[in-house]
Amino acid sequence: MNKKIAVVILSLLLFVTLSQTVLAVSWWPLVPCGTSVNPTPCNQCDLFRLLKNIIDFVLIGLMPPAAAILFVWGGFLILMGGANPGLISQGKSIFWNTAIGVAIISSSWLITNTIIRSVAADNIAPEWWKFTCSVTTPAQQPPPAPQPPPSSNLCSQPAQLAASNNVPYPRKNAPELDQLISCVNSRIGGLIDQNQIFTYEKTNDLCNYTRGQQTCGSCAHSAFSCHYGGRDGTQGSLAVDFNAKNGNETTLFNELKKLESTCQFGYILFENTHTHVSTKSCSGN
Repeated sequence: MNKKIAVVILSLLLFVTLSQTVLAVSWWPLVPCGTSVNPTPCNQCDLFRLLKNIIDFVLIGLMPPAAAILFVWGGFLILMGGANPGLISQGKSIFWNTAIGVAIISSSWLITNTIIRSVAADNIAPEWWKFTCSVTTPAQQPPPAPQPPPSSNLCSQPAQLAASNNVPYPRKNAPELDQLISCVNSRIGGLIDQNQIFTYEKTNDLCNYTRGQQTCGSCAHSAFSCHYGGRDGTQGSLAVDFNAKNGNETTLFNELKKLESTCQFGYILFENTHTHVSTKSCSGN
C-alpha cells in the first residue's frame, strides 16, 4: 500500500510540474487576432496560426493536466478499493491506459522529430515545428501625382522641395517611429544589428522630400512608402527595416511578431533579408 501511495504522489508532482511549464509557451490566446487582447486585423496566415495553436494546446497544454487528473483518479480508486476488486481493477485500467496514451503521444513527436532531423536540411530540421507565415498585400496604385515643378527649380533646393510636399527638412523619424524602435530595442535589442536599422532613405536623400516620387532621381522605396511618411504623414519616416545581428532573419521576424501588439505595430512584413515594420498611423509598406 505504501508503494501505491508513493506512485500516486510522484505522478501527481510530475504532471502538475509539467502542466505549469506550458504556461510559458506562445500558443495562448488561441485566437491570434481580432480580439481585445490582440486587436490586429486577421489575415490568411492567422487561420494557420489558429490551427497550430489548437494543436499545441491539445498536445502541450491539455495533455499534462488531463493525464495528472486521470493518474490521481486511478490511484484514488486503487487506494479506496479495499475489498472491492472491481474498483481496484478499474483504477489500474485508468492508470495504465493513461500511461500508454501519454507514451504514444510523446513517442509520436519523438519519432517525427528524429525522422525529420535525419532527412531534412540543417537550416530547417532544428526548428521544423515552428511556424512562419507572412502576407504580402498588393501595392495600391497611387492616384496620378501632381505635376512636379521642373527639377532644375527645386531638386537643387531640398528645403523648398520638402515644403512643396509637406514633409520635414532635414529628414528625420516621426516621434511615434522613434517610440516603436525604442520599444523593440528595450525587449530584443540584442537580436538586432544596430548599424542596420533603416528608416528614411539614405541612398537618394532627395527622395525623402518627394515622398518617393522620382522627381529628382530613382528611389529605393515605392512612391508614398511609409519610409517617406506615407501619403499624409508630416513628421518624418513612419517605417523601419530591422536586420538580424546574427543573420537569422526568420528568428528575428518571429520575435518581432510577438511584439506586434506590445509595441503598437501598424504593419509587419518579412522580406527575406530584413523585417519591415511601420507605425499605427501608416499601416502599409
